[in-house]
Amino acid sequence: MTRPHPAQYSAWLPGLNSLLFGLLLCLILMLPVSAPVASPFYTAEVPAEQTRQQWQREAFEQVIRRIAADPDVLSHPVVQQERQRANTYVKQFEAIRTEQGPKVRVLIDQEKIQQLFREQQLLIWDTRRPQVLIWLVQQEDSERRFVSQRQHELVAAMQQQAQQHLLPLIWPLYDMEDLLNLNETDVWAGFWQQIRTASARYQPDLIVTVQLSASNTEQGLTHQLFWQLDHQGRVERFELTGQDPVEVSSKMIDALAAQLAQRYAVRYLTESEPLELSISGADDWSDWVRLQRLLESFPGVGQVDIKKRDATNLRVNLRLAIPQQEWLQLVALEPSLSLLSNQSVESFSLRAPAGSEPIRLHYERR
Repeated sequence: MTRPHPAQYSAWLPGLNSLLFGLLLCLILMLPVSAPVASPFYTAEVPAEQTRQQWQREAFEQVIRRIAADPDVLSHPVVQQERQRANTYVKQFEAIRTEQGPKVRVLIDQEKIQQLFREQQLLIWDTRRPQVLIWLVQQEDSERRFVSQRQHELVAAMQQQAQQHLLPLIWPLYDMEDLLNLNETDVWAGFWQQIRTASARYQPDLIVTVQLSASNTEQGLTHQLFWQLDHQGRVERFELTGQDPVEVSSKMIDALAAQLAQRYAVRYLTESEPLELSISGADDWSDWVRLQRLLESFPGVGQVDIKKRDATNLRVNLRLAIPQQEWLQLVALEPSLSLLSNQSVESFSLRAPAGSEPIRLHYERR
């Protein structure tokens, strides 16, 4: 019997390795996984003391407002039509007791909501939201002080309002390290070099400074709130006024959420486009499975296909139904993924040119 020459084995090996790679990945992806946890972005709590139709519609509205970048989205004709069919969006519901009385917790169908936004070309604010560090200074008479107590009414109001938008806030510790690097005057005057230095330990996506003061006017005691938003070295300034400092602070969080919704919103394309990635850091089969599921969790991503692996990188092909640059903005908010240091989101076009090099990412298991 004639045996294949060793050189023939060598010629078969690359193809055989690729085949085994694909088969093993498919087998792992077919393994059962635990039931997914209900996303808080698609879960609403509504008062129970109303008709079923009423609480279904209110839950639908809560979720739509939470993920939409357009504050007037509920006025959209098709959204109004779907609101009348809110029962078809309800996946689960349960009666609960809260401090505010009996409520119904409702899980809205995430896939149907995203399909609605995709078909109507509505801007959607993804569940990946930036972590915002807030430095809050209040001036009373001539004295300026950090508002450092978590139980303070201003902090509590801002935190509660942020929770309505599911916007993650970071509050400084105001410990010795913070106070050695930053004082109230630095924040009040907008000395951003000092502010960024003190903020670095918290690794926020964005930094916000808030200055609150009061003055007597014809309308009585009026509170002025100045706030500044720093994103990658670009500072934007805003101002609010009102009679109640707690209400003004809550409105500031609403304004912040509106700004971020516009900045991080994505719009679905009419057709998906191919995108190739080169990803380092995924070292074994479990990493590859986690990576595939992570990529599939992004809006507009479909048909994720891990093609092959060389010594250090995975080659991944996928279909992308949102602009490339908007998707990369979301990648920048994902702790497990990062662009390699010689790339930036701004350097990429909205769509990937034909024949362009793969986007290089690094994956880190969390």
